[in-house]
Amino acid sequence: MANSLSDQLLKAGLITQDQIEKADQDKQQQKQKARAKFNKKPASQQARGPSNKPETRGPATKTNAKKQSKQPSELAQFYNQRNQLEQAERAEEEKRKRAAAERRRKTRKQVRELITAHLKNDESAEVRYNFVVGDNVKYLFVTPAQQQQIADGQLSITFLDGKRCLIPVEIGQQILALDPDKVVIRYTADAADTEVLAEPAALAIDSTAATTSNNAEKTLTEKP
Repeated sequence: MANSLSDQLLKAGLITQDQIEKADQDKQQQKQKARAKFNKKPASQQARGPSNKPETRGPATKTNAKKQSKQPSELAQFYNQRNQLEQAERAEEEKRKRAAAERRRKTRKQVRELITAHLKNDESAEVRYNFVVGDNVKYLFVTPAQQQQIADGQLSITFLDGKRCLIPVEIGQQILALDPDKVVIRYTADAADTEVLAEPAALAIDSTAATTSNNAEKTLTEKP
């Protein structure tokens, strides 16, 4: 049973092989001391057998008690160290989360400032420009000059607070450098080619549908 317990503690990493061997040596020494003490007794006492009087604890008993009291101390130290390690790991994880949240906040602020500072939307625009985001057809009103700039790949389309925004293509590239998950759409000068500047984690863009929109729908001029 003792060996089984020692094996379990050893596998659990609570004790080492050296500690097991030292414990075995202590047990052997205790047995030898007890045997020597018994041999030193007079023959009459040995023949009489064990006395009913309570046996006084000798040095071996004190040593054994000391070792038994030491073992829980080592286990307590192990659990204390493990708790400290877990607390340090939790603190580090919280620190990383706070740092990531702060970076996201700064990124959103920078993206907002870039869009608002370079917004090209014209309130007087009357040309309805259709484009596809995922399975949804969206549109915004542009001027004829802006319609041509979109077709030439000089203007990009993005979103801010649910609003469709026209921005210069280089500003769209700066936004993606800050936030790769931001949806930024740009059409190249070749009407047969559509380039979507967005990561898969953002809203999916159906390139085929977007190309069709660019070819067939960008000339629509009716208001909703």
